[in-house]
Amino acid sequence: MNKFLKRRIVLVLIILCISVVTLFAGGQKETATEEGVQKFRIGYSQVFGTNPFLVAMTNGAKKSMEEWKAKGVEVELIITDAGDTDLSKQVSDVEDIYAMGVDGLLIFPAAGSQLMSDPIRNLYNKNDIPVVVTDIGLTDADWASFIITDNYLGGVMLAELVAENVPKGAKVITFDCNPAAENCIARQNGFEETAKKLGLTVLPEKTLPLTLEDGRRLTEDTLTAIPDIAAIFHLSQLSAQGSVAALEAAGNTTTKVVSFDIDANTLQMVKDGKILGLAVQEPYNIGYEGMNQMLTYLTGGTTSDNVDIPPALAVKDNASTFDDNPQVKQ
Repeated sequence: MNKFLKRRIVLVLIILCISVVTLFAGGQKETATEEGVQKFRIGYSQVFGTNPFLVAMTNGAKKSMEEWKAKGVEVELIITDAGDTDLSKQVSDVEDIYAMGVDGLLIFPAAGSQLMSDPIRNLYNKNDIPVVVTDIGLTDADWASFIITDNYLGGVMLAELVAENVPKGAKVITFDCNPAAENCIARQNGFEETAKKLGLTVLPEKTLPLTLEDGRRLTEDTLTAIPDIAAIFHLSQLSAQGSVAALEAAGNTTTKVVSFDIDANTLQMVKDGKILGLAVQEPYNIGYEGMNQMLTYLTGGTTSDNVDIPPALAVKDNASTFDDNPQVKQ
């Protein structure tokens, strides 16, 4: 066989191989189009991930995913939890999620609104990766949608409740678990500004880690330093349970406890009269709407810049109506 013929045969074989590969690839693409399935990889950065609030939020996001799957949109969800103590770990979590090549990021930025703004702006905004914020907020970054409780209103509601149940001029104090977070700032402002307007004496806040034990210890210290403290306002329910334990141990039946957020234990404490009232958020709906807004954006729909979800007030008289709350039923 001469060299010219050999070259012709090799050339024909190469052309045949290219044709087969092209035909196969084209068939695969057409099948995917016919199936109409869109797939996205989405990260969800959280802190306090085992807290009932975050569990409910995650379950809401997953419910939205189920509904979108029925419409031909599938999600690979990557959840990170920075834990309960070293909140700065959330920065590296967000960086790790970015490195995984996600199509979008949901975030509960509990590490601090300013601290978390930097990686969001420098990684996600700069590379046109959409971000949806589920609660708390960012101070200096862009997002596709922001889903949040009206935290200021919740603080107002609890201050009004306290004012109805303590003497005018009585001393009240805020126990703050996250002074750098926008949602906590709004809650405190709503409570303290309203308490002052209603004639209560607002003392400087105290800060604490978000644990039951720290709530107990700080309450013990406060009762020693300010024995006539009339009410303690907690920004989350876990430390409020610690206050209840400390008050019971001290035989104190006069100091009132109010708090944001709910779980089975705190609801029972409301029913038993140990907690005066709770500002109840809807984290399930926050997570649900957050995922819904993200997938709306990724599929070319129009999102809402801000979605405000009002809180409800749980007190002894209506406590049983919260028995089916997703945070209570976990």
